[in-house]
This record gives sequence, structure tokens and C-alpha cells, in this order.
Amino acid sequence: MMASVSFEKQDRIARLMRELQLFQSAARGLTSAELAERMGVSQRQAQRDIAALESEQGVPFVNDGRRYSVMAGYWLPPVNFSITEAMTMVIGARLMWRYADRSNPFAQTAYEKLAAVLPEAMRESVLEVAGALVQKTEDGTWVKVFAALTQAWSERRKVRITYAMDRAFERVVWPLFIEPTLSAHSCYLVAHDEKSKAARSYRLERISGVEILAEHFTRPAGFSLAAMLDQAWGIWTSDRPVEVVLRFTPAAARRVKETTWHASQELIGLSDGGVEMRLLVAAPIEVRPWILGWGSACQVLAPEQLRQEMAAEASEMATMYNSAAAMAPLGTAARMTAKPTGRSPLKPRPRNGRTAPSRIT
Repeated sequence: MMASVSFEKQDRIARLMRELQLFQSAARGLTSAELAERMGVSQRQAQRDIAALESEQGVPFVNDGRRYSVMAGYWLPPVNFSITEAMTMVIGARLMWRYADRSNPFAQTAYEKLAAVLPEAMRESVLEVAGALVQKTEDGTWVKVFAALTQAWSERRKVRITYAMDRAFERVVWPLFIEPTLSAHSCYLVAHDEKSKAARSYRLERISGVEILAEHFTRPAGFSLAAMLDQAWGIWTSDRPVEVVLRFTPAAARRVKETTWHASQELIGLSDGGVEMRLLVAAPIEVRPWILGWGSACQVLAPEQLRQEMAAEASEMATMYNSAAAMAPLGTAARMTAKPTGRSPLKPRPRNGRTAPSRIT
């Protein structure tokens, strides 16, 4: 049943993308009857598809009587890539597939268009990504937010966003960029906030509404996204970066040296074959999950607060893993703590195999 739903979903998206290509090649536009004839579907289905392209994909249609055409300026001019340039696009597609946590129809169609012009040997990998993105969790609000912010950013127009943290509030902001973060599997809107008169970042999943305003803005003088995020480990920024000093065991040293983990990193070889890393980061809290990923191969030397936090975390983990309940076989812990009720034991509920993803906020 799940496979059938997945195939139907892919077929629908593929049909919408073919229809979009027809509109792209029709300078005078198309009527719903003409679209139905070319696609081999009913006119009612063609009308529904036009509505879906407008509401779901953000395609700006101009309606001249019964004829639909796409607003001028929507299509970008053709771009030519060399094979090596296209390969970087393929790598980008693979990264999108690995780290995206929800369906992104814009990425899916972009990769389908890319695959159409790639050599056959490269095409399959990109089409695989496009198909996999369709099967990720759908989030209609996220898609609409992404489309609206992209439009506002490209036109340099102010937006009013509804944002939720502990409470919901509204802000008028100037979209400056949409920045992905691998650690959080998310994208953030980097924008100038009119209330604070400073650059701020807003997680897209927490934006429930976007109103594109008529008023345009001028990019703040001297603003540089690279400079803003230069000392960020992920997305958090600060005017007071903190030096983080880490010591890695000899067993981990080679892996540490193979990668530039942060622009500020300085590596110092140790006499025992280990390596010391020094970083200057805006928010040490963002580095914590990465440090934990190294396990006992990484020790925090500074700052002291981070060292104490990691020590406390390690102590809690040790307690959890060493507890009798955690060491018991699956299902035994409940039997060890349950009190007799005199009733027949309940049959275990079937498991669906799903676990809630862990996210960094």
C-alpha cells in the first residue's frame, strides 16, 4: 500500500513538472483545454493541475481570458555547465538527499531538470535524489514559506513573518539569505530585523506565515553573510567568540587532521601522537553534539564551563548505561518494575520501527 501511494505521488509531481515545461515553451500561454489535450488528461484535471502549480509550487500565472501564461521574469535564462561543473551539482544533490528532512518540490524539479542534460552515467544518481526527495515528509506550510521568502529575497521586498518560539510573535524583516545548517538538518532565514535594527536568524520550521509587503529595502551597508557567520559553528552568532580547546587521542588524530572543521581551527601535534585543536566559535553550545560524536577520543580542555558541561553529560550517560534497567534485555525492564495486578499479562504492542529524530535547535 505504501509503495502504491509513493508511486502515485511521484507520478503526480512528474505530471506537474511536464506541464510546467509546456508553459515554459508556450510563449502565448495555454488554455486548460490545450493543456489537457497535450497531457492526455481531462480538462477538469488540467484545471486542478494549474491550481496546484500556483498554490503548491508558487508559479505566478497571468490569466488572460481562458489562457494561462507564466509571469515574465519567472524563468531564469539558460546556463551552460561543463562536465566538472555539473559534477559539483551532482555532489550538491547528494548532500541535499542526505540532510534534507522533508520533501522539497523545488529541489526535486531542479534536479530533474539537471538530470535531463547530464550524460547518462551521471543522470541516474541525480534522478535517484529527485525521487528520494519526493518520499520525504510533506510539509505544505514549509514549502509556501520557502517560496514566499525566496520571492521576497529576489525582489528585495520586506516581509512580515509570524514566528513561534515560547510564544508566537510577528516581525517585519528584510530577507538577506536562506542559510542551510547540516547539524540541525534545517534552513534559517538570515534577515535584518526592523525592531532590533540588527541581523537575526529565523528557523524556517518555526515560521508559520509570511506576508510579502509592497515596500522594498536596500541591503544594509557593509553587511556580509560570510563575515556574520565566520565564527559560527552552525548558525548562532556572537560579538564575543569563545576559544575552545580540544585534545584528541592518537587513534583519532589522523581523522581530525584530514578535514578543516572550522575556518578558525589551529592544530598542534602532541608528543604521544595525539592532536590539540583550537577553535574560535561564537556559541560553544553548537559544538557539543560534534564533540559527543567523538566519544572518549575527544577531551575538552577549555573553556571550563564547556568542560564541566561535557563532564556532566558523560556522567549522566554512564549512569544511564550502567543502570540495571538499561542493561536488561528488551522488555525485561518493564517486568522488573511492574507490580503484580492479578490479571493476565498484556500482549506487547507491535512496533512500527519509527523513532523521533533528534534535532538541534
